[in-house]
Amino acid sequence: MGKRKRQKQLLHIMLSGALLLGVPAQAIAEEMAEAEFSLEEYVVTASRMPTKLSETAANVTVVSREEIEKKNITSVAEALTQAGVNVTVEGGSVGESSSVTLNGDSRVVVLVDGRRINQEQRMDQLSVGYSLGTLPDLASVEKIEVVRGAASSLYGSSGVGGVINIITRKGAENRTTASTEFGSWGSKRYNLQTGGTSGDISYMVTAGRWTQDHYEYKDPFTGRVVTMPNSDFSRENASIRLDKDFGDNRTLTLYFDHLREDAGSPITRPGLSSQGPYFTEFFRPDSNRQITQNNVSLAYRWQQGENVTNNLQLYRNHYKLRWANIKAGSLSTYIDEEDGVEWNQTRRLSDQHTLLGGFDWRNTYVDNRNMDYVNNKMRNLGYFIEDRWSWDPNWTLTSGVRHDDPSEYKSKSTARFSLNRKINEASNVYLSWGQVYRGPNATDLFRPDDVNYRRNPNLKPEDGHTTTLGLNTKLPGGTTIQASLFSTYLKNAFDWDYSHMYTDGYAQMINIAEQKRRGLDISVTQPLAEHWDLTAGYAYLRSEKNDKSGSGYRPDIANSNPNAYRLGVLYHNNAWNVSASLRGATGRSLDAFTSRQYWVTDVAASYQMNPDVKVYAKVYNLTNRAYETMYLFDTVGTQPMASRQFVFGVEGRL
Repeated sequence: MGKRKRQKQLLHIMLSGALLLGVPAQAIAEEMAEAEFSLEEYVVTASRMPTKLSETAANVTVVSREEIEKKNITSVAEALTQAGVNVTVEGGSVGESSSVTLNGDSRVVVLVDGRRINQEQRMDQLSVGYSLGTLPDLASVEKIEVVRGAASSLYGSSGVGGVINIITRKGAENRTTASTEFGSWGSKRYNLQTGGTSGDISYMVTAGRWTQDHYEYKDPFTGRVVTMPNSDFSRENASIRLDKDFGDNRTLTLYFDHLREDAGSPITRPGLSSQGPYFTEFFRPDSNRQITQNNVSLAYRWQQGENVTNNLQLYRNHYKLRWANIKAGSLSTYIDEEDGVEWNQTRRLSDQHTLLGGFDWRNTYVDNRNMDYVNNKMRNLGYFIEDRWSWDPNWTLTSGVRHDDPSEYKSKSTARFSLNRKINEASNVYLSWGQVYRGPNATDLFRPDDVNYRRNPNLKPEDGHTTTLGLNTKLPGGTTIQASLFSTYLKNAFDWDYSHMYTDGYAQMINIAEQKRRGLDISVTQPLAEHWDLTAGYAYLRSEKNDKSGSGYRPDIANSNPNAYRLGVLYHNNAWNVSASLRGATGRSLDAFTSRQYWVTDVAASYQMNPDVKVYAKVYNLTNRAYETMYLFDTVGTQPMASRQFVFGVEGRL
């Protein structure tokens, strides 16, 4: 294929992507005409428009479809772990609920194709409003973009640690694939996917089922591998994406995903309970959760002339959780529904100025009849505008502001500024500053008092700011380096207060006067030889809080990764792909975890038997370590991670 032909094909693809993501086609076409480039050089989440990594004032990590397939990654949680993101898995199993921390913060906005999916009610023990286990099946995902740093000025509440955007796959080549996977603890996984095009319509359909018995963990006190009771689960998922091209730079996308899960919910390992006169048993041997989720969105993109592009999206998210404690005879049913409208416009005013503006409206219905709050509604209307000013080919100043008008607490405005210096086509340095906030969720606002809980009517929204200094570069030999220093300050930060658990038997959400985090993140990718690639990373995090008790700032003992390390090696040669990754942390507090450090090794290998059939095998936690990544209920070792697990799979084209 000649160079000119490849350029034309890339131009066609990027113009289509520009319409999908909302950016002037002329601007993309001009950049395409200048030089060839890799599509991976462009990201959209950090600025809501496709931007070269060398022009993005943020620490952005991309998990591509190619990486997913080479490393045989099968879940969003696994993909993020491979990318150096700290993933907290409740109950230790890859099938259980999980969340992430970015820059040491769990206040993260999670998107699917730019559509916000953070919910207003807690999911299981999580207060973050999402679970990685309820995200689209990885077979339907094209790539994942992870942006660390302030995001409230573009995405509103919870954009403190950063943003994760799951971008789904668009149908292209007519193709149907099926896969099956078996592993430890009776794990069975099946998946079917079909996609293609018919005229000006493309489609992508996926369906899957995943079941697993009770997982095992290594007891840090005895060294024995034991079974976690009541940790089995079954999960069915399905999704469909349809894209219609009307011509004249107009596209319409319909997306729907469904999830059904039936699982045990042990909460903690056996034997854990509070002490004192008000005894509370944390372990739930008879509890069960049933989740039903149905999300649908309709997105229309159109262009006005050469310099204006519009993106309009309508959506409804539906989540229902039925949680039962059979032994106690209690039943709780959470319903969380969001109806939303999002619109943004990208307008290229001149060669120096590009303006991005828009709004998002979100109306949430929450219901928990067993806890006596029903038919409650929360609404938020947010406006945002941002100016991207390139007064020089190598210098770009971005400034923006967002105003949120929520129905249940005071309105909030947040601003951000970033200065980017483009060194060359593959390198940049940047400085960014942004305000952040997170408001109380529906559970905080509406849940009434009960035996183990007291609501706090004086709970205030969290707010603060974060500053980041960073570098992205690709050296001539192929080495890529990302490095960033960050500092986050919050006042009125949310935290659980368990001090009354031992005297009066209840916990309560409170505001901590001040909280600050400082850290460093470095990531290096190096081609070692023709068939070998190396990735390495180090992250430092210092997290402190001040409750104004007179003792000043104190270290946060719940910091599970004060010093985090990762090392990965990938071998790829013809039909073989073999990967090994080591991750760990040091400097942890024994007041929260059973060990000051942990080291975990995962390995995977796949062999392409023929163009249509691939087989693979994986081992998680190869050295069978005992460790935890979450601190709950002021109790050490509440949720142990899984012990060694073997997985075998086969994938074939039908």
